[in-house]
Amino acid sequence: MKKLQKALIAVIASTTLLSSASQAAMVEVEVTNLFETDGLAFTPVWMGFHDGNFDTFDVGSSASNSLQALAEGGDLSGIMADFNATSPNGKQGVLTAPSGFAGAPVFEPGESAVSSTFDINAADNGYFSFLSMLIPTNDAFIGNDDAMAYSLFDTNDQFVGLDILVIGSNVWDSGTELNRGYGSPFLAGADAEARQDENGVVAQHAGLTVLSGGLSIFGGNTPAGYSIDQAAADFTAQGFEVARITVNQVPVPASLGLFALGMLGFTTIKRRSSTSNV
Repeated sequence: MKKLQKALIAVIASTTLLSSASQAAMVEVEVTNLFETDGLAFTPVWMGFHDGNFDTFDVGSSASNSLQALAEGGDLSGIMADFNATSPNGKQGVLTAPSGFAGAPVFEPGESAVSSTFDINAADNGYFSFLSMLIPTNDAFIGNDDAMAYSLFDTNDQFVGLDILVIGSNVWDSGTELNRGYGSPFLAGADAEARQDENGVVAQHAGLTVLSGGLSIFGGNTPAGYSIDQAAADFTAQGFEVARITVNQVPVPASLGLFALGMLGFTTIKRRSSTSNV
């Protein structure tokens, strides 16, 4: 009888562990730059898991100082500080490309990387947000505001994961700096003095050929050593694919599942044995 009780306790514990997996998950994030060769790169990607209330930006409103720093120079320190202050139970990280050009682990065209794992749950950090600057641009970025936070769990708290395809119409303009082409950072020979405040609002980006004076970035050289090709970089074409971001659950170790099944089988045998001895 005591052996049976111990087996039942083990089964209950393992079953509870597997059941709780429906409300919590170990996940990893993969980011891929979908620009073709000689297209645009983007800066290391900020990833935040939160309760759905973290606000990165609002379309039609002025960008925060933190968003401006990200959109104009790829600086994520402000966003990360904001997240820590407003999402105490959240999880965040920055995903860098495996190579990138010297001194800057940016995602060049075609490059991808996978994050380390995050331990999340439906209640505290079941929503996903991301941000990254497109380079070389004045203040173009990709990301989602709180109104478009992606849910990682369904209404039954079952993990569902994400497969986000970012297209050209999902590229944002922070409205903080005029789009002047050769005033853009991360462009060889860029004229820093050509960068001018815009005092606008966050809006869908109109594209790289719509400039407020200056020269287009097309044909310009990047620190990575290639020239920007218009067909590969102009994301205003219908259906143009910019990036893919996936959030997937890290598989539960097979040994855990086998252990639970083994204990269930053991309990069944013991029950049958006890019944036959009555």
